[in-house]
Amino acid sequence: MSRVLSLLLVVLACSVIGTTALCAAKRPGDSWSYYHFDGIGFKAGPAPDDKPCIAVREGVRPVVLLTQTASTESINLPEGAGAISGICYIQSSGGKLGGDSAYAPCPRTPLLISSGGKQLVTVQTDEQGYFVVVLAAGTYHVGSGPFTAEISVESGIT
Repeated sequence: MSRVLSLLLVVLACSVIGTTALCAAKRPGDSWSYYHFDGIGFKAGPAPDDKPCIAVREGVRPVVLLTQTASTESINLPEGAGAISGICYIQSSGGKLGGDSAYAPCPRTPLLISSGGKQLVTVQTDEQGYFVVVLAAGTYHVGSGPFTAEISVESGIT
């Protein structure tokens, strides 16, 4: 009986040590996190319907993925910079509007980014309405007129 108990304790200790080593090897900043747009906001995880998603990782430029891929190329952010990514879309609602989604992406749309009342850069959305831009840490206004959002960019954060 004591040999069986000793064997169980050894197996338990090995599994705990292995799990601890695995968790230590997978630091949060070393793996990609995926977010998909569901027509209302970004949700964690890849898109369930083969729509694009955004892969993010600390210290690395976000990547818009049009399809699921086993590997994602990473480009490090410059020192003192962060990144923002998102989607420009038109919300569909009610009436005779049809289709399988509640929004229509706005492809190739120019998007103004300003700070302190000065225009800094204009980025263009891709074919799916997504954009990614790397900026120095600070507070920015993205968009124009009534379609403006204030965004804070932190160094090394996406």
